[in-house]
Amino acid sequence: MNHYTNFIKNFDALPIEDVASFFHDNADQIDTLIQLYQAYNKHILNTQAKRIHALKQAITVITTDDEWSDMEGLELTYDQFIPNITIKAGFASSATDPLHTFNIQLITPDIQGWNHYENHLINRYPVQEPIIKGERTILNIATIPGNETAKILDTLEEVYSFLSSLTVNTFLHSLTSH
Repeated sequence: MNHYTNFIKNFDALPIEDVASFFHDNADQIDTLIQLYQAYNKHILNTQAKRIHALKQAITVITTDDEWSDMEGLELTYDQFIPNITIKAGFASSATDPLHTFNIQLITPDIQGWNHYENHLINRYPVQEPIIKGERTILNIATIPGNETAKILDTLEEVYSFLSSLTVNTFLHSLTSH
């Protein structure tokens, strides 16, 4: 397997004439490789989309809040908190498992949102270090084995409940959910 990795790394160093010649001489095999990769990738995305959809249905029932979104199966999100903070979660695959891990993040779109939540989040998740990207702040909350559905749902519910306790949305949701 290592020689395939080396081949890909060294491919960038080839002169353009050699690359063009290689593509010309191996077009059929390259087309086959592309088709295999696309099938592999489609399998991963379809498996993840089905599981994300099922998790969305379950967490909607658990939280009695139908504002969860599954972003066409790509990730599970909840973005109805005021001030703005988003729960974003999705699967990371391994070579053999499309549902290898389930990763949960909190994202604030601006410094005002982060300032509102910062002390509470740092106290609740002291091991995690926030990542600042421009105006956005990202806090990785959990990485859970992808096959542990109960733990995934428990963690999503815990994060949702915790954030609800810190936001205006708690009061508004209780008025509209009956």
